Amino acid sequence: MRRKQYLAGHMIQLLRHHEIDFARWETCLQNAGESLVYLQAWYLEVVCSGEWEALVEIQADAYVSVFPLPVRRFLGTKKVYQPLFTQQLGLVVTAGSQHTSAEEYLSLAASLFGQVQYQMPWPEEAALNLTEPWTWRRRPNYELRLAPVYAEIRENYAINLRRNLKKTSQEQLTLVPTESIQPLLELFQNTKGKELPELRPRHYQKLAVLYAQAKQHGVGEVWEVHRQNKLLAAAFILRTAQRTTFLFGASSAEGRTHNAMAFLLDQLLQQEAGSGKTFDFEGSEVPGVAKFYAGFGAQPVSYVSLSLQPNPSVLSWTPNVFRFLARHLR
Repeated sequence: MRRKQYLAGHMIQLLRHHEIDFARWETCLQNAGESLVYLQAWYLEVVCSGEWEALVEIQADAYVSVFPLPVRRFLGTKKVYQPLFTQQLGLVVTAGSQHTSAEEYLSLAASLFGQVQYQMPWPEEAALNLTEPWTWRRRPNYELRLAPVYAEIRENYAINLRRNLKKTSQEQLTLVPTESIQPLLELFQNTKGKELPELRPRHYQKLAVLYAQAKQHGVGEVWEVHRQNKLLAAAFILRTAQRTTFLFGASSAEGRTHNAMAFLLDQLLQQEAGSGKTFDFEGSEVPGVAKFYAGFGAQPVSYVSLSLQPNPSVLSWTPNVFRFLARHLR
């Protein structure tokens, strides 16, 4: 018999990894119309290496709300952390949900785990009713609505971006899909990766596994920009029914000279224009990168980065390189 831990009036349960029914999980996401790909069970399996639990509201044997909790052990105690390549998680609710307050789930997580690091959607206009020892700060994602046709989207491009794209039209750049993520990983390792020694071989391997799973589930794509048979830039994107997410990308020095990444993103936007979807640039707090994304007309959308450190004297816990890379990767 499965051991279940009931919480909050016997409707919210803490489910250990082996207790989570992936089929019911996915049905809940579908019923909620949830668009964040990071919340898919297969995605969590990869980025958490199979080590995640969840707070789940269950009614009539169906999951009506889910709140994933990536966990790791540190000094013998389970902690909740934000996995790499996972910008946001958070609460998913359906029409049948009776527990729809994110603060309630965070409070439960705080009562169950010693320390928590978590990032989740939180609109700028919404108050965040958490007390000490919780701390948090808002961070910007950058998103572009793709309801207009391409000509209208391009009208909102920054003048400098339009100028650079005009140059690319004269430089014989080509955008091609590819079945392998290895050239992208090698390009990154040979460029930006040299500035990020914290990104180890196991992290690149996890990204390769993530791409393989994303491709298997019909949402993962890698696109490359070539000029005279030379790879200048590449990007790993996740394309779902409601959202296209720019997860990981790289450019060579020559690619930057020829504005290859701007060309790549512009081509993807042409593909999706008029679809009504959202193009998710994944945001950045690096001013130059944020300005680059804003140049496409993308708007900042707030989310929160939360931290629960009950005892300041406790050894600071950083389970992986997420927080460093979140500031420097993009």
